[in-house]
Amino acid sequence: MSEPRTVEKVEHVHPVTTWMTAFSQTSIAGLARTGAWAANTAQQFGSIVAVLMGPAVLSVYAFALWSLTSELGWTDSFPFSTGPLSNWIIWLSLAILLHVAAHILRRQMSRE
Repeated sequence: MSEPRTVEKVEHVHPVTTWMTAFSQTSIAGLARTGAWAANTAQQFGSIVAVLMGPAVLSVYAFALWSLTSELGWTDSFPFSTGPLSNWIIWLSLAILLHVAAHILRRQMSRE
């Protein structure tokens, strides 16, 4: 008598395992598409950032030069008269850091 019950339980479990397998395969395919979309979006965002970093680097170099000329007395004013941003060395350091980051990003984008 216990034999038919075992067969009956296996028949009831079979649709659940089939559903779970189909669900997991669909989920994996969906995650793969999402991963491909995210990689493509990140690549496009990286290209936009690489293009926009050129003017940003130029602006920060201009602020460094403006701050230096303000300290030397060649110009009358600088927007940041006190604090850490009033020092031209800080602006030059930021400009160099941003320039290196832009170079690395451009090189990475050209590889892909």
